[in-house]
Amino acid sequence: MANKKNKNSADSQSDVYRQMYEQQLEKFESMDNDSYEPDDNDLRFYSEEELEAIEQAKRDAARQAYQDAYLEQYQKTRQNMSGNTQRRQASNGRNQSPSQQRYASAARQKHSNEKMEFGSKNSHKSKRKKKSGGTVVKRFFQAIFIILIVLILLLQLLIYRYISMVNSVETGDRLYTDAAMSDSHVQNILLIGSDTRDADENGRTDSMIILSFNSTTDEITMTSLMRDSYVEIPDYGWAKLNAAYAYGGAELLMDTIEYNFDIEVEQYVYVNFYSFIDIVDAVGGIELEISDEEAAGMTDPLAEQNKYLDNESGTDYLTEGGTIEVNGNQALAYARLRYVGQADFERTERQRTVITQIIEKAKTLSLLDLDNFLKVCCSEITTNMTKGEMYVMVYKLLFAMSYESEELRIPQDDDYTYGTHDGQSTLDLDFDACQKALKETIYN
Repeated sequence: MANKKNKNSADSQSDVYRQMYEQQLEKFESMDNDSYEPDDNDLRFYSEEELEAIEQAKRDAARQAYQDAYLEQYQKTRQNMSGNTQRRQASNGRNQSPSQQRYASAARQKHSNEKMEFGSKNSHKSKRKKKSGGTVVKRFFQAIFIILIVLILLLQLLIYRYISMVNSVETGDRLYTDAAMSDSHVQNILLIGSDTRDADENGRTDSMIILSFNSTTDEITMTSLMRDSYVEIPDYGWAKLNAAYAYGGAELLMDTIEYNFDIEVEQYVYVNFYSFIDIVDAVGGIELEISDEEAAGMTDPLAEQNKYLDNESGTDYLTEGGTIEVNGNQALAYARLRYVGQADFERTERQRTVITQIIEKAKTLSLLDLDNFLKVCCSEITTNMTKGEMYVMVYKLLFAMSYESEELRIPQDDDYTYGTHDGQSTLDLDFDACQKALKETIYN
């Protein structure tokens, strides 16, 4: 209706112009007629304002005609599009189930209510970015988690491999296990070193060290027990402490320690001195401060060891002291050295020094060298710890790497006197003083 109305308006304006022209022409032609009498409008000229009004009317008519044509074409296009959409929806409706039609209707309603934004603030684009970023982070942490699981499994396999190499034996009968010094936060392990050449022979023990882990104070204490300490051996009477192992093995030695020093000892690790050589060599040797007197004193134990190892005479002898990188043969001779300085008192100190140096050197090894070192260590030791206890001990040792270390010797300088029993020189102990020192140092 709007198009028709606008068209009629333009036609009426054109008719006005036509009528005006025809009137002027008719008057002009009648000017030769004698009966013609001109009036004031015959020769009328239009003013500038009138001419401008006429031109503006022409422009308005042209603009209106253009708008009418554009609107007519736009409406035709909309009608065509609407018809196609209705036909497509009708076709889709015939192919969809009632539930699909319901969901499609809900989706159209949802999208019709959404406000589309363009550029960096587009809500759909932001959601996709957020989802994509979250997926990347999630996948990253999943990868880290998987790597950790794989590493933990590999660690468990390695631990099981090392533990399977250890010579684990059952604990024999115990005669005394009622020591008063006992705490769930303290674990005592007896390290036994023997010069026995036959694994089936219970010789005398030249090295007895209680290794104590205190999880409350975060301390490791190495306590050397003097081999000449005169003690009561359950069921055997009085004798030197190093005789207990010869009489009844590791079990009787632990009974003797508990009975005389009142400290709980239930687990042990045994290694003979010649296996000790392989352990030091596996770590690549250790660095020791050796005096000239000690270097000369090492000749006798080295001669004995070379004979047992079938080494050439004079192998590994030292001509002078200093800071020396020693091998396993030399480290053993240093640890066994008795007749330099204060005899056994300094020997126990040397033994603790050698153990400490082995541990410190092991910390610096590459993974390949560390693996070889652990294989040698595990294959050379004997213990009464079960595989489960060894498994727990491995993790305890890992945490103990950061512990403070303490050293103790029993008896201390003022806790003994020299004695003679059965023709042998002994150390007669002040047992109360020895027990007090153990309690203060290990149990804090």
